[in-house]
Amino acid sequence: MYAVKALQFLDKEDLKCAICLERMTEPKTLKCLHSYCCHCLETLMQTQGKLRCPKCGQHYQLTKGDLKKLTSNEMINHLLEYVKKTESEKPAKCSNCDNQPKYNCPECLLYLCAECIKQHKLIPALKDHPLYTLDENEEGSKDEPNKCPTHCNKELEFYCSTCKKSACDDCKHVLRCFLNKHNVIPMITAIDDFNHNANEVINTAQGIKNKLQGTLDSITNDRADFEYHLKLCRTAIELKEKTLIKKIQEKSKILISDLEHIYKEKKDDIDSQEKNIDTKLTKVNNVMASISTMMNKPQETETLEYHKTTINTVRDEILGTDFDKSFHKKNITPTFIPSTHLDEVMNTECIGKITTVDGMYKVDQHDEAITVTKGQTFVVTVSSLSESDASKLSATLSNPSYEESATDVEYQGNGEYKITGRCNVEGDWQMKIIAGEVDIKGSPVNIKVESLGLVHTIGNISDYKEHMNENKVTDVMLDTDGCILVSSSSKDILKFNQSGSFVAKIQVPQHVQVNSMHLMCDGHMVYSDFLGKCVVMCDDKFKEIISFGKGILKYPRGLTVNKKTRVLYVADREAHCVFKFNVDDGRLQGKIGSEGSEVGQMNKPYDVTLTKEGHMIIADLTNHRIQMFDANDKFMRILVGCGEEDGKVWGPCGVTIDMDENIIVSSNHKVQLFDKNGVFIKRIDHEDDGLDIPYGITVISNRPRRVAVANHNANNVKSFNY
Repeated sequence: MYAVKALQFLDKEDLKCAICLERMTEPKTLKCLHSYCCHCLETLMQTQGKLRCPKCGQHYQLTKGDLKKLTSNEMINHLLEYVKKTESEKPAKCSNCDNQPKYNCPECLLYLCAECIKQHKLIPALKDHPLYTLDENEEGSKDEPNKCPTHCNKELEFYCSTCKKSACDDCKHVLRCFLNKHNVIPMITAIDDFNHNANEVINTAQGIKNKLQGTLDSITNDRADFEYHLKLCRTAIELKEKTLIKKIQEKSKILISDLEHIYKEKKDDIDSQEKNIDTKLTKVNNVMASISTMMNKPQETETLEYHKTTINTVRDEILGTDFDKSFHKKNITPTFIPSTHLDEVMNTECIGKITTVDGMYKVDQHDEAITVTKGQTFVVTVSSLSESDASKLSATLSNPSYEESATDVEYQGNGEYKITGRCNVEGDWQMKIIAGEVDIKGSPVNIKVESLGLVHTIGNISDYKEHMNENKVTDVMLDTDGCILVSSSSKDILKFNQSGSFVAKIQVPQHVQVNSMHLMCDGHMVYSDFLGKCVVMCDDKFKEIISFGKGILKYPRGLTVNKKTRVLYVADREAHCVFKFNVDDGRLQGKIGSEGSEVGQMNKPYDVTLTKEGHMIIADLTNHRIQMFDANDKFMRILVGCGEEDGKVWGPCGVTIDMDENIIVSSNHKVQLFDKNGVFIKRIDHEDDGLDIPYGITVISNRPRRVAVANHNANNVKSFNY
């Protein structure tokens, strides 16, 4: 009972945590007597590295274990338990009528609406009962009409912006407003205008909050980077110190002192910046919290204007030209420059000196751990905040057996470096990258080197299909999520992950037989439909958007799209040519080639792909060759000639280009790799890998280099490292 009496003298907002702005859970009280959620205090301490009371700013040196030991405010705990119990048991209707309950009388055990509570207070024996005001139903309160405080059953209909008062039909003062020609508007209009203005202030405040939080995050990252390099410098100094005599040890203490002085200046600067940001954040959060309680209350316009002025003041401060500069004007990191002539400088600089440089080396986060194939050339990207000479960086590539491989460091400009390497032995390798004598951030880079050849096989495709099980696999495609899509001349498209595990069976909504597929840069897919003798563009749900070539195409097979010119290329097996369509409106734009065996002619072309220059590479099946045409459809040369030996092709069915502009060709019983000029590099598969008339191929990974092959006759899909 005392909990209800206490609530009569407390605002229920006092039960909310000032950090998460929600009702407190497991409240803990600091020595300053301010209470917060235990988990909010833990989060605050992890974020700021220390604990500071958000209300009074008092600092505390506490650990996570100390937080659990903090005392709890028993009064707040009892109040929270009472509120939770009372709110959870709230009925849908008043105990005396059908209205929504607004109050709870714990002595009468009744839930009463705004009308019935008046009668309750009129009875002498009941008028002094403690009452608890129930929380509003947030979902319903937005649509519930405002009631007149004077005539409780009447809805507020008008708002006088001159008097800043609202009124219902029975309010007499609204008549005076009309007579005095005040600006009286419908209440719904006033609410809309007020909420619009309030939302504008909240949006402005949210934008300011986001900017402040972003700046604070940047400062936090700067602190972490600074402390990281501080640690590296200390290590370098200590390693140097161990090799010298006592005099050098004394000199090193001086250097450490210099370093600590720089650290203290940086720390003081960061603490000052954080305090500034926290002050503004607190101000913005308070304004947002206050506005949230004012929603749908246009009579609070003056207060809203005051908050608006406050927010605009904060916005002007952070949008000022010097705001961001003030947080980045001292973007420095410490570094230790060792002396190479100790004997000469023993009595002067001794082992080195502490300085600061405008820059920091770090490995790109995508390159901190990579997987490649044996012999694959790879590149590790390193960035710096300042432009410098590549000679400052060096890299060593080695494995646990102490085998080493050469690396090449090249400066690209704009503070970016490219480190090229290659590992010719399988297993785990590391690339150690140092600047001077110190490892840079992200070093060493962990490199897993995989073996070449067959990785895995996805079994009989028909086992996963529902329609046309007799039709065999025809093509593979890399989806946007990194999975492999498999087609087999049916409406079923199968989805597998790169480990070969089945993910899903997708049924194309239309009645089609999907033959070959190509993913466009906008996420749409085009596929050749054997049944409809056309090409279909579909969305990511495989719903048709537009079709191409109906009445023109005879047997559409491989296809590709030039993303720059928006031209769709379709290899037609029976028309013995490659058709060109405008991918946006479906218009036929011409064709390349004609039936025959002369250069530039074709006999059952099966696939087509494009180089970076827009040149077409065509798998000419029955002529047993790979031809190249330029961007103007003119024949250039035969890239790969006829033959069953390695370096030649016999019945080529699939052709694609990898990230290094190498050409991969599937033909008869093998998959081969050529450079962009058609020079043979190697055979990717082995004779005993079971390839039997491979059709469509696609590169599914660049690191490691991996290609998936639609193995037609065997009706499976094989993946190879190459």
